[in-house]
Amino acid sequence: MKIKVRVTCFWEHDTNYLDTLKRYGRGKLSWKNVEFVADDDYDRLVILTRPHKDFPGYDSRKAITFLTEPPASSNRHDNPCARTEAMYLPLPFWPAEIYGPRQHGGNGIRIRKTKLFSCVTSDLNFMEGHFYRLRMVNVLDQVIEEGLDIWGKNYGSSFHEQLTKYKGEIVQKYDGLWSYKYHFISENSFENGYFTEKIVDPLITETLCFYDGCLNLENFIDERAFVRVNVKEPLEAAARMIEMIQNDEYRQRIKYIKQQKKRFLTDLNPLNIIWMAVNEKDVLKECLL
Repeated sequence: MKIKVRVTCFWEHDTNYLDTLKRYGRGKLSWKNVEFVADDDYDRLVILTRPHKDFPGYDSRKAITFLTEPPASSNRHDNPCARTEAMYLPLPFWPAEIYGPRQHGGNGIRIRKTKLFSCVTSDLNFMEGHFYRLRMVNVLDQVIEEGLDIWGKNYGSSFHEQLTKYKGEIVQKYDGLWSYKYHFISENSFENGYFTEKIVDPLITETLCFYDGCLNLENFIDERAFVRVNVKEPLEAAARMIEMIQNDEYRQRIKYIKQQKKRFLTDLNPLNIIWMAVNEKDVLKECLL
């Protein structure tokens, strides 16, 4: 039976968010027995953290909440709903075209890794994770002599100006990923079960990510598909990254990265996770390895 699902989020109007859902659906606003809509003729309402400010009243019995923000976020509110899923919903940016082998969910066009190492980070610094990430990037800028490109948006601080490897702002995040073998990023918060596009996007581009954030990420993603580092010990973390690069760890791990890429394009696709919820499946259990 077809289930009509409306999705609402706090950062974008429901109608506009259909474009993102369509990207996840590879050009379609449907997934298995789910049809995504933006009008009032829906069977289930999926709330991403909290409804949009212009969202009308709704029947809470039809509503399911997925959290997309960590506990410290000011955007989190208690929404009237039938339930709040235990699984955080990671929302990758996703480009219009996903390159790579078809058997791993790509379009068949080969990904050419012509560059070594990237970081993509803004200069925001008001959360715990922001501080540790910027400090880590600053250390990498100092200790890595060549092969590192740092990209990111400026919001008014002088952080990027102090870096020697800073290349500028970047319109499409994936331009800072596709060509690179390695990438560093850490989450804004360090929580069990909470991971975001920060780890998913590198997997989509078949990039080996040096990562810190989700405390139990290995329960969701094969530990061979990323490298955990401790950003609270930046010199130790930098040494680990350098060692991994010198050992050509990318070549040894690429098959596991491709396997996880396929999972995030299919089983852990946001649309499939929503499909699980509206079909009354145990979402968290289904998302675990």
